[in-house]
Amino acid sequence: MENTDKKYYSLLQITRSLESVIQKTYTKSYWVKAEIAKLNYYSHSGHCYPELVEKEGNKVLAQIRSTIWAGNFDRINKKFREITRENLADGMRILFLARVGFHPVYGISLNISDIEPAFTLGEMARERNASIQRLQKEGIFEQNKRLPLPLLPQRIAVISVETSKGYHDFTQIIENNNWAYSFFHLLFPALLQGEGAVKSIKAQLARIKKAIRHFDVVVIIRGGGGDIGLSSFDSYSLAKAVATFPVPVLSGIGHATNETVVEMVAHANKITPTDLAYFLIQQFHNFSVRLQESQKRMVSEAQRRLQTENRRVNETVRQLNFATQDLVNRHQSVIRVLAQQMGGNTQAILNTEKDKLTKTISLLQFKPTQLILSRKASLSNTEKNLGVFSRQNINAGQNRLVLLNEKVNLLKPENILKRGYSITTFNGKPIRDARQLSKNEVVETTVFKGKFKSRIETIDDEK
Repeated sequence: MENTDKKYYSLLQITRSLESVIQKTYTKSYWVKAEIAKLNYYSHSGHCYPELVEKEGNKVLAQIRSTIWAGNFDRINKKFREITRENLADGMRILFLARVGFHPVYGISLNISDIEPAFTLGEMARERNASIQRLQKEGIFEQNKRLPLPLLPQRIAVISVETSKGYHDFTQIIENNNWAYSFFHLLFPALLQGEGAVKSIKAQLARIKKAIRHFDVVVIIRGGGGDIGLSSFDSYSLAKAVATFPVPVLSGIGHATNETVVEMVAHANKITPTDLAYFLIQQFHNFSVRLQESQKRMVSEAQRRLQTENRRVNETVRQLNFATQDLVNRHQSVIRVLAQQMGGNTQAILNTEKDKLTKTISLLQFKPTQLILSRKASLSNTEKNLGVFSRQNINAGQNRLVLLNEKVNLLKPENILKRGYSITTFNGKPIRDARQLSKNEVVETTVFKGKFKSRIETIDDEK
């Protein structure tokens, strides 16, 4: 011992004294509530050395190390997973049974022999409910659901693990669908459970957001694992990132029990990645059905309009035929009346001249025979002239009738069309002025044999 006037103790003496006091004071196991700051599980030995803290906000009020020996850890973690559907992990609040111990080298620690899963489950449920209430209070709980789903969600940003069976199933279904629907998908790999999952998924959402114009939807896929490791999807910050994302977010994280908060706020949630793939394919089916129905309506409407136009053309042809025949009949009637009038006039003239002749004969009974013969010759010439005049009038009338008949035949639509002319209509009405039309409008042209439609390219407005 060194020379000194002060009384002192060795460090070993102090630590052994502390060990003795602790052993005498803490003689049994105690239930303690704390948060796991870091689990520190070593798989090669099976031992676990959790660092435990108690916080108020972000401030650490107390901190201590602890141990869970391999035998106890396997039993405790198995029971914990069966009840909470989660493995023990960093950040969890736990209620545990432990003995207080002290070692001169390693200091004070808690030796954990049991953990109450129901407490942690209640804490998880409390945090989950708090996330839901906070999202609802902020008015963003339904925000992503209100976004319109694209008519054809073809460009897909996928958040998953590349080696995940769920991701493999999803890509196989959309790439090899029986209808040859074409999808573009790009993987944004992320952790989907355990420590760092929330940060990883949010980071990939931020990457997608920078290239958002290239994507129609985002899908979050987690295959396998059942309900284990889902606590990350109850995180308020992750749920908020999904709820406020600018395009629809679809989830398929592969479990069938209670929905996580992320699934609640997502635009649509499907139980498995397979269901999610078929959901996207169904959107193409829905569009295909609408397209087929529109096609049927268009064909039906076109047929109806063709039938209407055919009836209209037939009616026009019938009216033209009727009008032409009526015109011919009326001109024939006029010619017959003229012929009758000409015949009557000729006979009247003959009768008049005969009367004159008779009177002349009566007056000239006593004139010389030469005068009689002269008058007879004059009368004969007059009769010939009257006959010639009558025949000329009749022939002229007949010639006019023939010309009128030929003109009527030439005016028939089929004869006009036969000479190379055509009739062009727009919306069923004949076109008389090019200014009635506009570029890209469709007109219908009738020729002698058939009809055809044309689309207007240019219009020459020449007066």
